[in-house]
Amino acid sequence: MECSLVYWMRESRERLKSLKFTYCCDNDLAVLSRSGLAELRRQKALRLMEEAEKQGATLSYRDLSLILLTSRSTLKRDMRNRER
Repeated sequence: MECSLVYWMRESRERLKSLKFTYCCDNDLAVLSRSGLAELRRQKALRLMEEAEKQGATLSYRDLSLILLTSRSTLKRDMRNRER
């Protein structure tokens, strides 16, 4: 099962850009059951950033927190823990 999401982000003061993301994929459930919610958030955030880059955009922590419905501090902590 794969579901997608269209996210509108501000490209400039007057322009919006639509980005299409894979919001969930078949592997997400396996990651959640094997490694937990924090790892699933990390995997999703990395996937979203990679897909945004392919579409010529860069996501901020604010964008990611809106898409993933979590706080910026949680995302920053998750990404920091990944680097260790």
